[in-house]
Order: sequence, then C-alpha cells, then structure tokens
Amino acid sequence: MSATPDSKTSEHQTIADVFLQFIGAHRLIFCLIVSLIEGTVAALCVLIVSFCYHAFILDVEPQTFRWTIYLTFAALTGTIYGGSAAAACSRFLDYGRRTNTALPSSVVQWTGAFATVLFLAFLSGSVAEFSRVSLTSAYLLGIPVLIGTRNLVRSISTNRIRSGELALQKVAVIGKRIDVVGFLLNGHLSRFGYRLTNVLYIDDIADRDGMPDEERLSTFAADSVQLGASYVIFVGDGFSLKKLQPIVSALQRFALNFAYAPVTKTAPLNLVDVVAIGPNNALRFMRKPLSDAGVFVKRAMDIVLSAIGLVVLAPSFLIIAAIIHLDSPGPAFFRQARRGFNGEVFMIWKFRTMTVMENGDIRQAVRGDIRVTKVGRILRALSIDELPQLINVFFGEMSLVGPRPHAVSHDNELSSQLATYANRQRIKPGITGWAQVHGFRGATLTMEMLEGRTSHDLYYIDNWSVFLDVWIMILTVFSASARKNAV
Repeated sequence: MSATPDSKTSEHQTIADVFLQFIGAHRLIFCLIVSLIEGTVAALCVLIVSFCYHAFILDVEPQTFRWTIYLTFAALTGTIYGGSAAAACSRFLDYGRRTNTALPSSVVQWTGAFATVLFLAFLSGSVAEFSRVSLTSAYLLGIPVLIGTRNLVRSISTNRIRSGELALQKVAVIGKRIDVVGFLLNGHLSRFGYRLTNVLYIDDIADRDGMPDEERLSTFAADSVQLGASYVIFVGDGFSLKKLQPIVSALQRFALNFAYAPVTKTAPLNLVDVVAIGPNNALRFMRKPLSDAGVFVKRAMDIVLSAIGLVVLAPSFLIIAAIIHLDSPGPAFFRQARRGFNGEVFMIWKFRTMTVMENGDIRQAVRGDIRVTKVGRILRALSIDELPQLINVFFGEMSLVGPRPHAVSHDNELSSQLATYANRQRIKPGITGWAQVHGFRGATLTMEMLEGRTSHDLYYIDNWSVFLDVWIMILTVFSASARKNAV
C-alpha cells in the first residue's frame, strides 16, 4: 500500500524533528553547520560574481576563465569567513536576548576575510592575475548577500530556540528550593536555548548552620558534567561569600562555568560583568551605552553629516517653507518641547504640518487627523517634516540615529504605562531609529505598539555601532517599513 500524503508529511516532520533534536543537543555541530552555510555563500559570491563579470562584461569564454585561481580565492575567503561565522554563532547563542540584525559582525568579518586573502595573494605574487573590477564587485555585492544570509539564519534559529526546538546550552541549578523554583518558573530557560540537566536544593544538604555538605556538592558537580552541563548556576536571595565558598571549592575540580543569579523579592537584577575598582572586584549591573570612543565617533559623524545636510538642503528648505506658508496660515517651522538625553528637555525643530501649534498637553496625530494640512500629509508620509532636526543634531541635542523623542506630556504618560520606556533616554534621541525602520512610528495607541517601539529602541542602545547607524540610515531611505504608519 502506498503512503498517503499525510503519512509522508508526518514522516518528513519526524525526520526534521530528529535532525533538530540532534543539532539542538550539540552546540558545536550547530555552529559548524552555520559556518558551512555562511562560508559556502561567501565563496559563491566571489566565484559567481567574478565569472559573470568575465563572461558577460569581458566576453571571456568559460573554458578560458581562470577557474583555478578564482576557485582558490573563493575557497580561502569562504573558509576564513566561515570560521568567523562559527565564532559569531557561538556569541549569538551565549547572548540571552537574541535579535536578528547581523550588520556589524558580518560586514567586519567579510572585510577581514577578503583583505586577508588579498594579502596572501600579494605575498605569493599572484595578485596581478586577478581582475580588480571583478573582486571589487564581488566584495561590494557580497555585503548585502551575507548580511541577508546571516539575518535569515539567525531569524530561523531564534524562532526554533523560542519554540523550544533548539536547546543548545545545558545548565544545572543549585540553591534554596523556593529560589530555584521561582528562577525556573520565571526564567523560561527553554525559550532562550537552555536545557536543564539537574537541580540541587541547598535545603536538602545543609547542616544546622546552613552550610552545604561538600561531598554532596561534589557528587552534584560530577553528575552535571556527565549530563553535559556547561554552567552551574547558583540562585540566591543574598550574596553570602561564606555560603558560596564550599560550593566554589567543590566545583573547582571540574571543567564547569559557575554563575551567580541573584534573586530579589521585586524585580530580577541583571549583572553585566565584574569590573576592577582599585584592588577590589565589583559587580556591574549597568554600563554606559557608549564608550568614550563611541561617543566621540558618533558625535563626529553627527556634526559632519548634519552640516553637509544643512548646506545641501538649504535651498529645499526655503522652497518647502514657502509651500507650507502658501498652503495654510502660520509659520513654516514648528518648535516643541521634547524630552531627550538623560531626561533633559529641548526644543525640537520641524516643518509645520498641522493647523495647530500645541506645546503642552497635546494630542498625538493619528491617521486621517483633520489637523494635518494637505502639504503636511505629504511631508509626513515622506518624513520630510523631520529634516529641520538636522539643526538639533548639529548643536548636539539630538543624533542622526536614536530613539525618537516624544513631547514631554506624551513621555510622562508612556513612562507610566511601561516601566522600561524611560530607559530610552540613556542615549541621544534621533531623527530616525531602529524602531522606526521596523514600522514602529506614529501614535502609540496600543500596548503592543508601545512595547514594540521600546524593545527595538532598547536593542539599539544595547547594540550600538557605527555600522548599525549606517544601516539604519540606509533603511530609512530605502525600506518601505520606515514609512509604515505615517500620518
């Protein structure tokens, strides 16, 4: 009897599930598979673009194409890029809040791989055998292809991890029963790619003084190693070095990571790292979003690009101002108090797009708002009304890229609705941002919209880089999502 379509589908799903379980249980294999995929794509970028250039631009016959040297170049580039992709994949799996953007790491690694192979070609004396145009084209075209590949791989991986199909990190947990249960129930470890191997309750092995039995601890550690755990996590409501010392001593003989997860009665505390303060080590709970070097680079880019923009767009500003004045009575420019960096209030510059000039307890514009003028509707749809904010950027009140600032009254209201909303003020507000290019712009009418905008802004703050800023500016111009929800 032949198999029915349903049975075939079930069989394929079973094979897929077995494969996912296999790679999900082997972190190294998963990273190697990702490395193979990304490395192959990188090699194909070099080979295909180079061949197409010779075949269609230079009219070189396929049999006369220098397959050997270009295959070698492609293979070396793919191997180096694939190796760096494996390391990037490992870091991606270690990072708890996974997102899909891969611009900074993929561009840097692609550039490094390409430059390394070019340098090797130079040392071997074979660099003259390559076409500069074909290699340049391969490098430039490879950037969007590899960014897209890595984003796709990470998007699929993230979805699989959140569904619990990929559990790539095994952990053991130790602590008081009430603390451990709360940690496991509230942590949702399986949604972040972690698999629990075993648990030890301090209550069961403590003596009268509350000190844990070291022999039982050693047995627990040995079992954790046998079960494949890479981390042993101690969960506690207080940091007692006296109680931690026997646990550390028992675990030191094993190749395990030991981590402390503090538990509070209100909200969980997130530890960033350990820093040296003089001769002492201190736990850091927060870090500045940008280093001093990052602040300098971002500010320099803001000054240069805003100055160029103001000079180039000055004639357009005059024309737009005249059209606004002719369309409806009132000034061409509109200034309004907004809350910005570190909660400071500043006056934002915009082209006037409405018939009102509210600057107090104001109502956000919504789709079809009768207060928006005819010209204003066009300016808002194309985000042209935001261009005067180049003035704010030039004078340091804003940045080209960052969380969008809201009116003070809106900011107060949104902060009361979502506790993490005010965290957006840890970096300068921007003309465009990560939330805007993903469609989170306009009025925040629902909690889903508020949470979506806030989560994207906080991701940008935690992952800032020059490459990410450039990518956001490119998306602002070319992505349809950046104009979504315009009113």
